[in-house]
Amino acid sequence: MRIILTGLLLLTPLAALANDNNCRHSAPRELVLDLAGVKTIRVETHQHDVHLRAAPGGQHAVRGRACASKPEWLAGLTVTQERKGDTLVVRARREAQDSLSSLFGNNYAWLDLSGSVPDDVLVQLVVGSGDGSLEGAAAASADVGSGDAKLRGIRGPVTAKVGSGDVGIDGAGSLKVLSVGSGDIKARNVGGAVEVGSIGSGDFELVGAGGDVHVGSVGSGDADLRDVSGAVRVDSVGSGDVDVRGAASLSVGSIGSGDVSHRDVRGTVDLPRKR
Repeated sequence: MRIILTGLLLLTPLAALANDNNCRHSAPRELVLDLAGVKTIRVETHQHDVHLRAAPGGQHAVRGRACASKPEWLAGLTVTQERKGDTLVVRARREAQDSLSSLFGNNYAWLDLSGSVPDDVLVQLVVGSGDGSLEGAAAASADVGSGDAKLRGIRGPVTAKVGSGDVGIDGAGSLKVLSVGSGDIKARNVGGAVEVGSIGSGDFELVGAGGDVHVGSVGSGDADLRDVSGAVRVDSVGSGDVDVRGAASLSVGSIGSGDVSHRDVRGTVDLPRKR
């Protein structure tokens, strides 16, 4: 494993922008990505904001600014890259400093970054409490804690998982949702099949799928499925609700105290009695 810090930081503070009350002190950040032999890019945003677009060509970078309420905190806001085999890990983070432990009230320290990545690799977004977005990648995944992630125009497969945050997907070759906690996933314009593992107390909304849709379990949350070209199958529904509008067929394995409603199902509908 080798760690690359080339182009890591530009630490000279810039003059504060008079009309930017949320960036009293700032410094530029630029990281030129080391992409030789890379097949996967993993971007860890933590509590910061990172916005990426996929583009052709071999030269790609992440740029932006660090902002802090105190100038001495700027040095602790870093953008790094690390190679792990054929995976490049890019991290936007706030380095541990005693002075940064007092980030409350009017105190702040954050990164706002944007950049480009190759359009022929898998891009993995790992979002903590910040925001992440990606447009136009060959394939993508989003693992979101309490933050937000937006994926747009992904040509191949998309994998998503959310805790208490939100994930928005507009355009994907196929979609696999590992789990939805108390947050939300809204997806539209999926070209192929959709697989959903579990929905806790959150919501899953789908508008437009070119293949079959399979949902493993729905707890106390909701699943809203519309304009599905293929069959819809739900293994179990607890106290939540499932609403299907437009599908080739519908089957549900078991229903607890929740409800299943449907409209414009072109084929068979197989619903069990409630337990």
